[in-house]
Amino acid sequence: MALSRCHAASDGVPLHYLEWPGGPTTIMLIHGGALSAHTFDLAALALGEDVRCIAVDLRGHGLSGWADDYSVDRWVTDTCELIDHLGIDQIHLAGMSLGGCVAGHAAIALGQRLASLSFIDVGPRVNFAASARMRGFIDAVRPAPSVESVVQDALAISPRTDPDLMLYRYQSLLRWDEDGWVWKADRRRPTDFPHILGKLSDLEAIAPRIHQPTLVLKGARSAVLTELDAHQFASRFPAGQVVTIEAGHNVQEDQPVALANALRSTMARSQPADASDANQTEDCN
Repeated sequence: MALSRCHAASDGVPLHYLEWPGGPTTIMLIHGGALSAHTFDLAALALGEDVRCIAVDLRGHGLSGWADDYSVDRWVTDTCELIDHLGIDQIHLAGMSLGGCVAGHAAIALGQRLASLSFIDVGPRVNFAASARMRGFIDAVRPAPSVESVVQDALAISPRTDPDLMLYRYQSLLRWDEDGWVWKADRRRPTDFPHILGKLSDLEAIAPRIHQPTLVLKGARSAVLTELDAHQFASRFPAGQVVTIEAGHNVQEDQPVALANALRSTMARSQPADASDANQTEDCN
C-alpha cells in the first residue's frame, strides 16, 4: 500500500509524493504532463516489495502546490531536493513523457548517484502533433457534473483505453469545487510547450554523458515517439537499450506489468559507477 507524504521545496512549495516501502533498490517515477503520481500505482505494485518506489506529483500537479515557476529546471531541482531529503545514495529514475524530460536533466545533476535511467515513450524528437486532440480535450474541460462524464469524453479521444483504467485515472486527476469536477492540476495559464520541447531537444546532447544503464521504452501504439527515433535516441547513450511494449502513450497504465519487467531488467544492469566513467555533474540545488 502506498504511503502519502509531503515535503517542502526550497522555495516553500509543498510537494506531494507516494511511497511504496521496500528495498534495497529505490526507483523514482515521474509522471507526464497533466497526470499525477497515481498513474504509476499498478506499475509500483508490479515492481514488488523488494523495490522501494517513490512516485512524485510535480509542482502544479496532483496534490502538490501551485507555483509561478513551472520550468523544467525547477522540476529538476524539486526532484534532486526530494532525493536529498530522503537520503538516497543510489537512485534509479524513470520518467514518462514530460517526466522523462525531467528525469533526463536530473540524471546529469545527480552524477554518480544515478543508478539507471528510463524514458517512457519520450525522446528528444517527438511527434507533438500526435497529442493535439488530447491537449485540446484537457484545455476544453470545464466544471463537469461527474467524473464519469469526463471519462466518456476522454474515451472519445482515446477509444482503445480500458474504461476502468480511464475512470481510475480521472478519479485522481479531478477535484470537486462548487461548480463541479475540475482539474487538480494548475490550469491558470497555458503550458509552455516551446520551453518543454526545447528541453527535450537538449537530451540528445546530454545522452553521451550518461554512462549508467539507460532504457528508451516505446509504446507500440503510440504515435508520440517513432520506432526510428527511439532507436536513434538509445544509440546516443553508452549503455542505451530500446524496448517496445504493446501499449499507447500511457504505458504505465496500459501495461504496468510489462513496464515493471522492463524497469527491473534495466535496474539489474546497474553496477557501481567507475570513477573514471563518472558523469559530469551539476549542482542539484
